[in-house]
Amino acid sequence: MRKHGRFGEFVACSRYPACKYVQLKKTGVPCPKDGGDVVERRSRRGRVFFGCSNYPACDFTLWSRPIAEKCPSCGSPYLVEKTTKRHGPQVICNADGCDYARPAELAPGP
Repeated sequence: MRKHGRFGEFVACSRYPACKYVQLKKTGVPCPKDGGDVVERRSRRGRVFFGCSNYPACDFTLWSRPIAEKCPSCGSPYLVEKTTKRHGPQVICNADGCDYARPAELAPGP
């Protein structure tokens, strides 16, 4: 069932809170550490971050939204969307030592 909670909408078991199952939003990117899925989560303060679905066995996390696209420069399995004041929205490689960056394509408006 679709529910509305303190941090927004979420999908949970119809018997929630007796049943603690909550479906996490998947990003389509496999975790580079153990092969699980990278899912959207919320911090205690309500800020969105992305982590492995196999937590606590895997501690992989990102603050920027991952994209299921290989880096053309270094071959990293994913890129991230990042918005900065200087460059605006862009897609960059998160790997150490790689400087690949390109402007992000904006979604068409209504």
